[in-house]
Amino acid sequence: MIRILVPIDFTKVSFSAYNYAIHFAEAIKAEITVFHVINGSFSTADSMFLDTMDAAYDAANKRLLAFMQDYLTKMKFIKNDVVLKTEVRFGVAGFTIADYANDQGFDYVVAGTRDSHSLIERVLGTTSTIVTKMVKCPVILIHENTRWMKPTKVIYTIDDSTDFDESIDKYISFNQFFKAATDFIHIKVNDKNIDSTRDAVIKEVFKKKEPDFAFDIKNIYGGDIVQSIIDYSIFEKADMLVLVHRKRNFLDSFFNRSLSLQTAEGIHLPVMILEENPPVEGKNE
Repeated sequence: MIRILVPIDFTKVSFSAYNYAIHFAEAIKAEITVFHVINGSFSTADSMFLDTMDAAYDAANKRLLAFMQDYLTKMKFIKNDVVLKTEVRFGVAGFTIADYANDQGFDYVVAGTRDSHSLIERVLGTTSTIVTKMVKCPVILIHENTRWMKPTKVIYTIDDSTDFDESIDKYISFNQFFKAATDFIHIKVNDKNIDSTRDAVIKEVFKKKEPDFAFDIKNIYGGDIVQSIIDYSIFEKADMLVLVHRKRNFLDSFFNRSLSLQTAEGIHLPVMILEENPPVEGKNE
């Protein structure tokens, strides 16, 4: 059974993520775990905090269950065949979500993202930023204005410095359910010939079997890479954007804005973030 993790903090953007996840799960016959993190922690050695912990957990779990059922009723999901589970944990949201997703081996995380952030979030990273940097499975970021639409046209971005073969395998596994026409977009920042990248993409797409979806490989140019990707996606009427996220040393990543995450925040399409191939030990980056 395919399993989807959906973090919920009861904000509008998490409602949008849940709505998208329900439709997504129906399309791929998956089950959903709705996950809420209670910010903070208590020492189990201090008995005075145990009642507080239990009360906070029970309140959060009841609110989560009510939200799930009320939202399904409101959205008129009269016949909902999606298996729904809940989980509540204490901790720091981004790290707790990522740890749980990795430990439990989820296949997808569907999480909300938003445009405006506080100063602390801009420096240390939002919950969605931390999740995309730490989670091993594909992460689908949903803006609060994103609505479910079955993917029929997908834009998949690549560049010359990304190890993308494993991420293409994950995308093909996703696209087996939709057979969406796919444009592999080569981000061209210099005069380097696209032929080697084109050959690598074709090799990966055909590695296991002949693909059952139409695809093309194109160049895009522009000084502002993020805006070029967004403009191309809008022009092509894409239903989804796929980006390969290059993993940095985590402390470094606090102070470096990822191209993938900048793009995700600038567009209201669902954005799938795939992890670049795990680094080879001893290989210089």
